[in-house]
Amino acid sequence: MLANVKIGKMGKGLLALALGVMISLTGLKAQGPGQQGKGKKDKPKKEKIEELRKKFYNEKLALTETEQKAFWPLYDEYKKKEKALRDSFHAKYKPNDVVFMDDKKAEEFLNASIKLREDQTALYKEYVEKFKKVIPVKKVAMLPLVEREFKKEVMQRAKEHKKQGPPPPPPGDATPDDE
Repeated sequence: MLANVKIGKMGKGLLALALGVMISLTGLKAQGPGQQGKGKKDKPKKEKIEELRKKFYNEKLALTETEQKAFWPLYDEYKKKEKALRDSFHAKYKPNDVVFMDDKKAEEFLNASIKLREDQTALYKEYVEKFKKVIPVKKVAMLPLVEREFKKEVMQRAKEHKKQGPPPPPPGDATPDDE
């Protein structure tokens, strides 16, 4: 039923602002008290995931040290280019914009999404050839499977972490109930 509601430009802006505020507040709440100002000891989540990714791929693909040294810079370069393609598309087309598009804009969106997939496929082909020069072809063939397995593993860990709830406050943090 929301799709039938017409919202003007100002309404869209307010809706986006409201969603942004809600997401920001949810993020702060999810961190729990005292966690917003992380110490230098804690690695950013992105770094931790990258470390896990490298360990997971190295193990699943059985990469030797020599293969790792040649593969990782190339793989990181590939992922940056792949992200740049997606970011370029998403800069022009925001999630759920299609609901508010007229037929002309929807046609542009479809053509742009087809172009994105073609560009991603061309990039993948280019890097498969580069990967085959630094690791055995069987390991290159296994790469998409390992990528899917890793995503599945990360999602599973996130799901388990969410079920556990926020960690208890560190000892010594006084709460209003403690006084």
